[in-house]
Order: sequence, then structure tokens, then C-alpha cells
Amino acid sequence: MELTTKLLLAAALVLGAAGAGAGPPRSGPIPIVLDTDIGTDIDDAFALALIMKCPELDLVGVTTVSGDTQARARLAAKLLWTAGGHWREVPVFAGDPGPSQSIEQAQWAEIFSSPALHLSGAVPFLRSIIRRYPGEVTIVAIGELTNIAALLRNDPSVVGDIGRIALMGGSVARGYDPGSPPQPEWNIRSNIAAAREVFDSGIPLIVAPLDVTAMLKLDAAGRQRVFGQSKPLGDALAALYRLWGKETPTLYDPMAVAMLVRQGICRSQRCALIVDKAGQTVVVRDRPTNAVVGLQVDPAAFFAFYMGRVAP
Repeated sequence: MELTTKLLLAAALVLGAAGAGAGPPRSGPIPIVLDTDIGTDIDDAFALALIMKCPELDLVGVTTVSGDTQARARLAAKLLWTAGGHWREVPVFAGDPGPSQSIEQAQWAEIFSSPALHLSGAVPFLRSIIRRYPGEVTIVAIGELTNIAALLRNDPSVVGDIGRIALMGGSVARGYDPGSPPQPEWNIRSNIAAAREVFDSGIPLIVAPLDVTAMLKLDAAGRQRVFGQSKPLGDALAALYRLWGKETPTLYDPMAVAMLVRQGICRSQRCALIVDKAGQTVVVRDRPTNAVVGLQVDPAAFFAFYMGRVAP
């Protein structure tokens, strides 16, 4: 482990209470846009479920990225529709399609339609919503950063109007497996050029890397608690879980939401974080700090928070 990382981890043990908060406390809910590749892994659906259970957040829209973005948009829109009430009015916009990916969960929503569902227009929507709430909107990015980079390229002046970006991505001191070294993480390496643009933009970042996400395994008891509520949202998550077809979900993406909502959910530190040409997130010393980065987490504390919101 390089010296910079060791110093960061040591500092995090002392300064972890600083949490992920950036700037003064807000008087009302934080307006957010969720940018997601929902439908491949199951954790995006669990993240959207958490957002809907956080009164601290005001979900003003959802955009989809990666592969068949229209299928992903249908899926997100149906999950919101299933939750009922005002969630049915949250607009969902598909981004430009990318290379084909497996999206088994899309079967659940393959013929879904609603007035809130838009099968294109993600980047123009992002621009319009950020201009509507200058300096206030947080983009919660839990997929590759293609849409956000396209937004910055199309309208560089929007940088100053984005409040911050809370993202799941990267790897600072460990990889996917316990004891493994840092490695390029999926959301970053899926579009390295886009990630580099976003990390270099100067927009304040809240980063949930593998260091605080790869160990968040939802065990059988937790799954039963979420799926056994006999409520529409729990039933929907159970259906998507079955289509996903694996046993134990890792809740990578909900940590980006949790860091935004709950200060101190993990030990974190402000630092300068860049993406190198190989897609690795690297802490550097010669730049201004641009990110609050999660470094260590107690999984029990995370799941106490998550279950308390999604399956109380």
C-alpha cells in the first residue's frame, strides 16, 4: 500500500466523523437526479428503493446509462410506478444507447409505459434540471459516467451549477475481494475517458469506492426482511432479484445514497482523487481536494441504516 493511502487511512480513523457532508446543512430535502444503469446488477434497484425511503432527498428525475438505456428507463419508471403516489410523477429519461449488455431484469418492465417515461433525452434533461436549481442539485451516479461527461462537453458552463456528484465508483486501498489490492472498478473502467472528465471537472464529489461497498453482502435474513414485507416495493425487489438469478447481492450503489444522507455512515476523508489512464482511482498530493472518499465501513452499521429505512 502506497504511503499516501496509508496516511489517508490513518487520518480517516481520526476524522471519520467528518462524514460526507459538504457545505452548510440544508433547510429542506436535497434535490437529486439518479443516473443509473439499473437492470444489470441488482444493487441499482436497492439504491432506488433507499432513495424513496429518505425524506432528506427530493428525487426530481432519473436518467439511465449504458447499453439498452430504454429498457433500463422502463425498469426504473415501473419501479417508481409500483411505489405509487407522487413517485409515479418522477420523470425518467433514457440516455444514448451503448454497447449491448445483459439486462435480465428488463423482462419485468418490457412493455411498461407511463407519462413520466421518456425513451431519450437524458442529457438535455440533466441540463434543464440543473439550470432550474442552480447550485442545488446533487447527481447520484451509480453507473458509468457517460451521461455526465456528455453534459459537461455539451455545456461546460453547467459545471458551476452542479451542487455535487455522489457516486459509486473507484478503488483506493482494496479491490473486490478481501485483502486484494486496488483495481479498476466497473463503473469507472466502463468509460474511463468519461470518468476522467468528471473527476477533473472541479465539481465536488462524494465517492463510495470498493473500500466501503465490496463487503456489503445482503444475507438471507436481510433478503427475507426486504422481500417479506407484503408491500408493493418489497414484492418488486423480490421479482427483480429472481430475474437477476444470483444468490447474494452486494449493495454497492446504496452506499452512495447513504453517504449523502447519513454523515458518519463510513469513515471518510477529503482528498484529491483522479482517474488514471488504466481506470484506477488514485489519490494525489499536488492538486486541490475534489472529493470526500469513503475509506472504511462497519457493514453492520450500514445495514442497520438501510434496513431501518427500506424494511423497518
